[in-house]
Amino acid sequence: MNRSLRICLLLALVGVFRMTASGQADLTKYKERSAAVRSEVWGWKDPAFANKTVPARFSGESCVIMARKALIEADSKRRMDWALASHRNYYYNSTVREMVKINDKASLEEFSQLSYHQFKKLNGWMSGTTTTFVGARIIKPDGSIKEVNTDETVTLNDTKTSRQSKLAISDLQVGDMLDYYVRTEEYSQDYKEPERLIFYFGDDHPIVDFSLHCEIGSKYTVQYTSMNKAPEAKQSTNDDKDVILDIGMKDIPSAPTGFWMSSIRELPAFRLNVLGGGSKPVKDVPLTDVFNTMTYYLVNLDVQTQFQMIRQQMVDIMRATDRDYRKLPEDSVARLAIYAYRFLRYYNKVDNDLEVGEDRNSMDINDYYYLGTLQYTLKHFGVKSTFVTAPYKHGPDIQHIMGVGDMSLLLRVDVDKPFYVSNLNMFSCPNYIPAAVEGQPCAEVRSFKKGDIVGMNAKMPLSTAEENQQQENLQVKLNGADMQLLHVNRHTVLKGKLKEAEQLRLLNFEDCYESERSALHVEKSIMDDLKKARRSKNVSEDYATALKKARESLKDRFKEEISSEFEKDPKDVLAWKVENPGLRSASPDLVYSTEFTVDGLMQRAGNNFILNIGKVVNSPLKLTPSQRTRNVDIYMPYARTLDCSVSFLIPEGYTVQGMDKLNKTTQNGCGSVVTSAQVQGNQLIVHFRRQYKHDQEPAGNWPQLLAILDACTDFADQKVLLKKG
Repeated sequence: MNRSLRICLLLALVGVFRMTASGQADLTKYKERSAAVRSEVWGWKDPAFANKTVPARFSGESCVIMARKALIEADSKRRMDWALASHRNYYYNSTVREMVKINDKASLEEFSQLSYHQFKKLNGWMSGTTTTFVGARIIKPDGSIKEVNTDETVTLNDTKTSRQSKLAISDLQVGDMLDYYVRTEEYSQDYKEPERLIFYFGDDHPIVDFSLHCEIGSKYTVQYTSMNKAPEAKQSTNDDKDVILDIGMKDIPSAPTGFWMSSIRELPAFRLNVLGGGSKPVKDVPLTDVFNTMTYYLVNLDVQTQFQMIRQQMVDIMRATDRDYRKLPEDSVARLAIYAYRFLRYYNKVDNDLEVGEDRNSMDINDYYYLGTLQYTLKHFGVKSTFVTAPYKHGPDIQHIMGVGDMSLLLRVDVDKPFYVSNLNMFSCPNYIPAAVEGQPCAEVRSFKKGDIVGMNAKMPLSTAEENQQQENLQVKLNGADMQLLHVNRHTVLKGKLKEAEQLRLLNFEDCYESERSALHVEKSIMDDLKKARRSKNVSEDYATALKKARESLKDRFKEEISSEFEKDPKDVLAWKVENPGLRSASPDLVYSTEFTVDGLMQRAGNNFILNIGKVVNSPLKLTPSQRTRNVDIYMPYARTLDCSVSFLIPEGYTVQGMDKLNKTTQNGCGSVVTSAQVQGNQLIVHFRRQYKHDQEPAGNWPQLLAILDACTDFADQKVLLKKG
């Protein structure tokens, strides 16, 4: 895990910093404050950082985190005289210090640099500033200490809103210890952005000592909870009536945090919300409080006004699709209204920044705003619906919810056969349930006074491996006379949850817009409206230019998709086409074709050639030695199937040998890998099918999953001989 990611896992911090790149006086103040922070942190009297002896039980690890300490401070009394702006009312500090023993080259590479956002600006918060300081020192085996010169920090990216920097730890060697810290300081005027933090007592590497100390002033509200057998925090107050929280753990074994795991459900953890507005600390936020807050948000939406703005357009679209739409079955009316509403909210608008490329696919509309207005819209057309909510599969379970952000919001359309509507993105179909909430408790959103939450025993439907299927059909031949360059025609069908990511990457906004405009019988396009408005002449031209640029970017996006599926990057991408975008529940699959050339899968062997057929079909997961043993449960995104067929045109004058090794079956309760090969005429036909039956497995089933992974790796290494004559 890289350094920047580790800090993100420790502290989910964001903030604002205003600083001119050319301001020498500002830089001087930054350096002065950095020196003060360095003196403070290195002066901590914490015995954990004095311990230089690695416990024998951790001696075989790639590296050992000898000590990790997190310090959270927040109040409204202190002022830092180095800050550029005056009258700062709120003060917030977060510091993470870590001392690591480097035992091999892998950990040496991992810890050889520290990347971080030195300054970052976010819109929307009044008079806020945040800056980050780092420090590092190397402790040699003889006890000598060498300070890393932070003046050698390299700027990776510097914009008006952010400066990303990197500090190289160039003198670090195997056998050394690295002692480093990251300090974030925030100031804000009049309003304090909430801090929602999660501390995991676990890591890819073992931790000898991990402690957390919090000092939260009376101007804040503190909410906290311990999860998954983490110790309870010790709460106290000081003379200033600040809330003091202390928690820690020792001798924490390593865990595969980055590989098929939900850290928040498997590792001991401590959650902390620091909110503006002082009140008594709240330990273990009641679930009914969260539901009541969700209800409050929904009740206070001005959905009637929002609906009136689109009412006539909705009616026009629905009438154009079916003049007697009100006589349709209730289910059909509901789906038509949902498609028309989605079109008006996501498609039939021009962004101020004229964004129509890949980023437009990720356009975000607030769930409460989108689904709240949709419910009112459905009601207008005589369709009843109910708000429901579920925790995220890879978020905290329902017993450890601490805020509305922990819960998803969906709409259950209450027709004869009820179905769900989500606001995952602009491609979400009716009755499409996002992978993130499958199988989770599904409760109705309403006000609760006695804790009688409705629907807690019901769960969101769970999709099967057959429903989430990737189907690949590859026609492979030599690229002309070049015996070492393969030409591939590929046809791909993505079903169910497998289409989520690729829709965001591969779909072109203009194509989706035209597809939906045609399906809904909308005569006028956005461009027609723009061209008619005199003042929009430049806008229409700019928009057309943006659409053209987005279309040109498709080649790179398809090249990226091909690279992600195969171990080899394509040498050239010759053609690409989306045959079905998967925007409608009547035709839900994402279907596309690609044509490309790839090098490096054919090697000459005298007069013969060796074809690495396994890598044409399959790009397996690569496990590190430490990942082969596991004692925590397995969390995959969803059950799924890969079904791949390859037809390889055998060159004239050659025969295929070694096919017998390609006929294998590995099957158990967690899934299967079935491979076969045969020659039909002048074609080598290879079939590969891999299936993971479930989205989650207990730790005890890891050997079965490991057998499937090993079978995939074994097949990827298989080759056949093309023998001359």
